[in-house]
Amino acid sequence: MKALVTGATGLLGSHIVEALLAQGHEVRALARVTSNISHLKTTGAEIVFGDIEDYDSLLPAVDGIDLVFHAAAKVTPGWGVWEEFEACIVKGTENMLRASTEAGVSRFLYVSSADIYGKAHSRDTPADEATSPELAFNLDTYYHWAKLQADKMALDYHKQGKLQVTVIRPSMIYGPRDRLLTDRFFGFVNRPIVMWPGKSNPRSALVFASDVADCAILAASSDRTVGQVYNIAPPEERRFRDFAAALARALGKSERQWNIPLGLVYAVAALMEWWAKLRRAKQMPFLTRTDLRLFEDGMYIDGSKFRKELGWEPKISMDEGTRIYVQWRRAQGKK
Repeated sequence: MKALVTGATGLLGSHIVEALLAQGHEVRALARVTSNISHLKTTGAEIVFGDIEDYDSLLPAVDGIDLVFHAAAKVTPGWGVWEEFEACIVKGTENMLRASTEAGVSRFLYVSSADIYGKAHSRDTPADEATSPELAFNLDTYYHWAKLQADKMALDYHKQGKLQVTVIRPSMIYGPRDRLLTDRFFGFVNRPIVMWPGKSNPRSALVFASDVADCAILAASSDRTVGQVYNIAPPEERRFRDFAAALARALGKSERQWNIPLGLVYAVAALMEWWAKLRRAKQMPFLTRTDLRLFEDGMYIDGSKFRKELGWEPKISMDEGTRIYVQWRRAQGKK
């Protein structure tokens, strides 16, 4: 099997590339000319340059490909303008679907997100694949909204008989090469005193990146998954404070946490956003109000369908995953 992976320099895409190569598959990795491909070069994958927002650049990339793993997306929830999310996630996915259909690709695995459920994943009952999204269109949800539109589009391609599509909706992915959730938690925990926003301890749905990559390959390799949607989530309940504590243990630090008023943290986040916009910063600030709302609401996802039908169980515990992440940071010379 020859596979194309988009988003190959990102968190999940890079782990899919590694897992496919480890299983003996031929892998072509799509990267933009502006991307940092230093890690990708070490994998042995064939690297092709293109941009999912540029349809013509995708035609050579999908030529001769059996299976597409579409994992590319603009992942900056709560930061950026709608047009950027629409161009990358919605139109970019449409371009990949069109190009794959044109090239006669056999299977298409679309990496959606559990974020599409919106407020529905913050209830006392976990959101499963049949849960209706509860999303309002605003700055907080541009990412979620775009992923929902792309999710529907991918399934429509299958329903119309254009392409054999499977959709996975991972929950919270963490691990090496994560520039969002894991990096932020690391920066939060790696301070002299861990100051926790508020007193709550909401649910999380954290899964290590290599485990999600295994799910993606399993889903793309089975005939029974064609036309299906699967949540990818841990089998046991997890909490944000558990993750922070596991990172602290991996760092050899005290797990003690101090609570500070949530309103004060919101004010600090608003100030960070204002300063970043004033400087016209390209990178999102370390802390945003959208981040804090996620910490308040949490994420509760039912991933039992995938485990029952495909027999998958995560291999990496939270303690092991955080230890691997900290070791990776140190190997990169990051503190």
